Amino acid sequence: MRRNLKAGLGALVISAAFAGLWAAPASASNVNQGSNYAQHSYDGTYFEYCDYEDDNHSVWVNYYTDASTSMRSTESVNGAGNCNAVFLSSVLTNLRVVEDNPSSSTNYYGAWHGYPVAGS
Repeated sequence: MRRNLKAGLGALVISAAFAGLWAAPASASNVNQGSNYAQHSYDGTYFEYCDYEDDNHSVWVNYYTDASTSMRSTESVNGAGNCNAVFLSSVLTNLRVVEDNPSSSTNYYGAWHGYPVAGS
């Protein structure tokens, strides 16, 4: 009897945990460089990026889609709170935030989001 009870409770806990994983809402994740960030939609067809530092450094995004192996870049935004949105006809596969470093030939590069983007 005790063995059946343990087996039943174990199955119930596993079932509840599994159902919870499927039912958990999916949220898009941010990538950033300092306080500047980009956030994408769950399906990877839209992202926005913002300059949240009042340091007079422009911010843009490097990204890849499933339509090409070439890296693309967005237009830059500058000024605290300035944002831009990008709607894609293909699916986003990776992106990172880049901040201009006007006193050097090397910019500040945020970490790549990591593949895959859609569904995460």
